[in-house]
Amino acid sequence: MKQSSEELSWEEGVARYLRDNPDYFERHEDLLEDLRIPHKGRGQAVSLLERQAAVLRDRLAARDRERQGFLAAARENEALAEKLHKLAVALIDAASLDDVFGSVYDLGRSQLKLDAVTILLGVNGGPLGGRSEFVAPDDGRLRRALALSRERPLCGPKAILAEARSLLGPDEARIGSVALVPLRDPVRSGLVLFGSHDRERFPAGVGTMYLGRLGELVMRAVARQLDRA
Repeated sequence: MKQSSEELSWEEGVARYLRDNPDYFERHEDLLEDLRIPHKGRGQAVSLLERQAAVLRDRLAARDRERQGFLAAARENEALAEKLHKLAVALIDAASLDDVFGSVYDLGRSQLKLDAVTILLGVNGGPLGGRSEFVAPDDGRLRRALALSRERPLCGPKAILAEARSLLGPDEARIGSVALVPLRDPVRSGLVLFGSHDRERFPAGVGTMYLGRLGELVMRAVARQLDRA
């Protein structure tokens, strides 16, 4: 049965009064035991104090779950930062393109435990030195993948990155999610593509700050080696 506007106004007035006077039950302690409130999900009445305690327990449990989520995210970010730092050191020490690309492959396959890692870089006169990573700047696969990313890292299920499927290698059919990292400098463009069998490893909308930094580090290291050649 619907409540009348007068009843609603009365209830709102009582609620407002109790919010504005939190010491009300301190002045009327006898009501704490007399008031009975249905317990959600159990169908039995409990005292106001018991109900208040249950509400507080639920809130504390929710806050604890939230805190645990924050801690897990912090630990994950710390681990990613450490891996990115190790990659940066390896790229600084790299003496050749083999070292640069080897460091990226090691990061993806050994440290991040991913199932596919692809690197493509558009270079005039490619392929360069017989390396599979180098293609012509107008290579269709490279251009379509970069157009998809719009010059920023992109994550999601393989289905939304259909243009990148041909870049995942022989294991393409088992890849469930991917991360596409553009590589750019004033004269070159390329990409690093990470793939995982796990459909939830790179969910759409996940933060890509570390991927962006990874792309900058790799591009700088590659450009340095190419400029030396």
